[in-house]
Amino acid sequence: MKITQIVLLITIGFLFNSCLDKEKPVSPSENTETDNWNMERLSHIATQHLDSSKWDLKLFQQDIETYNKYSEIFKSYPLNKSPFPVAEYDYAVSSIPFTIETDKVFFKGVRIGEYKNPESEDIIDKLTLLILTNDKDSKENTLVDSRNYPYLTAQGIFEVKNNEFDWVFSASPDGFSTLILNMKLFDLRYGETIIIYPQIDQSFLYEQIKDSPNNYSNFDEFKNTLLNNPKVQNQLNSQKNIK
Repeated sequence: MKITQIVLLITIGFLFNSCLDKEKPVSPSENTETDNWNMERLSHIATQHLDSSKWDLKLFQQDIETYNKYSEIFKSYPLNKSPFPVAEYDYAVSSIPFTIETDKVFFKGVRIGEYKNPESEDIIDKLTLLILTNDKDSKENTLVDSRNYPYLTAQGIFEVKNNEFDWVFSASPDGFSTLILNMKLFDLRYGETIIIYPQIDQSFLYEQIKDSPNNYSNFDEFKNTLLNNPKVQNQLNSQKNIK
């Protein structure tokens, strides 16, 4: 079983090429692979997190030590990631940055997802976020977190030439997920791929697409489909996009 603690996320820091977060196993009954998430099951796990006798105190102490050492990095994100206790759990999350480049445009993006199960190598993407930067040197920083199990949470920052885009993402196992980017809320039930087009006047336009890398055998196929989308092509021809 591959275990990467939060310290790896910190050490990678602003590079964040990818990250994986796996912790101690929960009881077998909770670790059963099923899509049958309902209010009763979610309530049971929420109650466990509130029960101090269920807390993973070793993990909590580790998070406190890590935060004290790297607090400036944690505070640089849209939401400060302070330590908090949680019940024992086994859950693996993923953050994969990527770029899309053509002769005319340059995108930076990130894929946020979770592993099918703690021992699997297969990732299920829950969010694909792209920002038209037209700048290879633009910065992207992401922090994905498993501490809110069974909810997937992540946040990050994109810096473009004339603006900054802060975002926070959460996904519930019952299928409801949201992305908030510069106070624009996206209900991802209506599309898990979000494209942001920063404008020269510091506003931004956007597209929400009902598609995902999950639907393709490889990521290149997904990227090609995205670039050939008529709505995307039309917006990329706009003279108001940042140059």
